[in-house]
Amino acid sequence: MKENEEMLEQQLADELSKIEKWVNAPVPDIVFFEQLVAEEKKRNRQQLIKELFYFALTAAVILCCVAVMLIRLPVFFLLLQIPVMAAAVFFLFYHQKKDGEWNDI
Repeated sequence: MKENEEMLEQQLADELSKIEKWVNAPVPDIVFFEQLVAEEKKRNRQQLIKELFYFALTAAVILCCVAVMLIRLPVFFLLLQIPVMAAAVFFLFYHQKKDGEWNDI
């Protein structure tokens, strides 16, 4: 009986020491988190600049192609605009109208 009590006390002491380690866990310094946030903001800003550069480059290429087509082949440009406008109108009306009702986008 005495041995069981001693063994139980030892197990309780071990488990309580484990709990104390969890409760008294060190809290990181706020400077660490501020530095982490600053690095993440910097990385996000660099990514945004990179994406905006690619967007502007793509837009410039598309506009140059359209301008060249308009200057060199104006008839082809006008013939291309008709199906593009029809597709845009169809796309807008097809996605907004559902079961005879207008849905807000």
